[in-house]
Amino acid sequence: MNEKISVTAPSNFALIKYWGMSDRHQALPNNPSLSMTLSHCLSHCTVEALPTAQADEILWKSPTGRLAPATGDMLNGIEQHLARLRRQLGGPTHVRIATSNNFPTGAGIASSASGFAAVALGFARLSGRTLDDPHASLWARLSGSGSAARSVLGGFVQWPADATDLAGPARRIATAAHWPLADLIAVVDSAPKHVSSREGHRRANTSPHYATRLSLLPERLAKVRQAIARRDFSALAEAVEQEAIELHMIAMTSTPATFYWLPGTLQVLERVRQLRCDGLNVCATVDAGPNVHVLCESDQRSTVFAQLRGLSQVQEWIIDAVGDGPRRLDQHLF
Repeated sequence: MNEKISVTAPSNFALIKYWGMSDRHQALPNNPSLSMTLSHCLSHCTVEALPTAQADEILWKSPTGRLAPATGDMLNGIEQHLARLRRQLGGPTHVRIATSNNFPTGAGIASSASGFAAVALGFARLSGRTLDDPHASLWARLSGSGSAARSVLGGFVQWPADATDLAGPARRIATAAHWPLADLIAVVDSAPKHVSSREGHRRANTSPHYATRLSLLPERLAKVRQAIARRDFSALAEAVEQEAIELHMIAMTSTPATFYWLPGTLQVLERVRQLRCDGLNVCATVDAGPNVHVLCESDQRSTVFAQLRGLSQVQEWIIDAVGDGPRRLDQHLF
């Protein structure tokens, strides 16, 4: 029997975001980003070698539990990712590989990041590497999803670690235990977003405000790093919300314009601002999509959620927290 390798890789969301690429083919960003790795929003990947096969077998396990051949962009993305991984790692000529997510796919909650990170780590482990290999973020980035480079590490992660080397690896700047923040994810639309992140990156530099954004990011990144180091929630909230608004301003002023926000997005953002005015340590950010990450300290999670759960335009709440990163599993998808 062929050995099966199963791993999970978590989603992440960006506190400092990258938007726009210096090299789209290599998924190299125009600026460093900084994210928080989640604990419960996971992609699961199982892979085994097929020594006698003539092609890879790529499968997707749907939320209903049905295992079926992957199609469309998912199939093409995994095929290309496996080809690049083989050029870097060698490994089996053909594999059977299956993936699944336990949270909405393609809705702006970084399912591509966790999914491609899981594929990279599963294939790398099958090829004799370890999950904590220092090159793991580079392998994940080969997928074309830059955010996948951050999902191979737990805690708070900067990618690339060196702002002068945009092709460099990611690095954890603080562990999950350093600051156990909670993330309440307001799902206002679980459908796949109408403009992909890759297309959004392509449009970014058409915004007349894009150059100004890039000039402001180094100082903002330093502020967020310092806020994390000091566990200073007020400083974190100010920078993170400014960053989220600015990124979506760039998207809205690009050509063609990209509008990810929905009325539910604004409803959540307004409620969070009210709660902070009322004295709660809470803030919000929105990645490339309509859904909102509401960030708070773990001891205020229940209080914050009680004030949010009745919002009329939220379809679903996902209760998550900062997590420790990928891990290997004994439970397989096939």
